[in-house]
Amino acid sequence: MANFPPFKAYIVASLDELIARHALRDPFLDFGCGRGDVALHLARRGWSGTALDSSAEARALAERTLAAHPAVRVRASVGDERFDTIVMLDVLEHVADDRGMLAAAAALQGPGGALVLTVPTHPEREWRWDDELYGHLRRYRPDDLVRLLGAAGYGVAEMWELSYPAFWLLRRGFTALKRRPAITGTPEERTARSVTVDAWDLGVVSDILSVSALWRPVFALQRRFRDDLTRGSEAMILARRG
Repeated sequence: MANFPPFKAYIVASLDELIARHALRDPFLDFGCGRGDVALHLARRGWSGTALDSSAEARALAERTLAAHPAVRVRASVGDERFDTIVMLDVLEHVADDRGMLAAAAALQGPGGALVLTVPTHPEREWRWDDELYGHLRRYRPDDLVRLLGAAGYGVAEMWELSYPAFWLLRRGFTALKRRPAITGTPEERTARSVTVDAWDLGVVSDILSVSALWRPVFALQRRFRDDLTRGSEAMILARRG
């Protein structure tokens, strides 16, 4: 659902709020940058950093997105750099070794380094065909996330539910009403394609739903429910390196 423009806008607005509340700073690493839209948002804030992705197709898109921002490099790997803030949005659920990925992120940060991530939640009740389409390997229980991050040396400072109620209801209705598309290839191949796949493309309906002015009151409503992690289907976490 993160490809749905209003939900992406809400995620970015929530990221901005975390930056302000916790005085997050660059240099940043956008770990699994996809097409580079989040890295572009940070670049427009005046931040410098690196947009990282293992997919050559994603890197090509990110390079075009970030062409006017030389302070952000698009790369396939990093060396011994250190990053004050690492952003990992809708990445961990695609990776077979999620513990190894978090350990790799921790190795790039010193004490106090910030990690912001989003992940899909509640595997028992929220798994849908769009999880398979995008190459997800799992969803997470909130308590399991705290333990997983702790094992990598991170303490959770904030954890917010992102989807409830509006985006959660939309996803429930959408995945129930739209015909399940053909899902082919391995999870790794579907992950690589997810940069350009939009399960939420409903033509003119999507265009109408993407009008930003319609969503301002919805964003305010969403924030009222974000501390209730028993609901919804997507969480945002801010964790600090111990």
